[in-house]
Amino acid sequence: MTPVKEFILSNFKTLFLILSFVLTMYVQHMNNTAQIGELKSKCAGLELKIQDQYDRIDAIKLDKAVFEATMTQFTSIQTDIREMRSDIKELLQK
Repeated sequence: MTPVKEFILSNFKTLFLILSFVLTMYVQHMNNTAQIGELKSKCAGLELKIQDQYDRIDAIKLDKAVFEATMTQFTSIQTDIREMRSDIKELLQK
């Protein structure tokens, strides 16, 4: 027999174990790569959702600011109307 054949026959268990280990490592690498791809796509989707939520929060803040400005204007209009009423009452009493 040739020396290579003898080496393979005498170390068959060790060679089989090494090849099995290498194959298992390759399969794990492929699975991990696939999982990383899935996680990246999920992460991108979550980032879009977060950005949408931030946009909604900004819109709510804007609506609140507009509401507060409107209420301030109503308050000043109420004050003006009360002054006008009192002025009209004074004019009518004279």
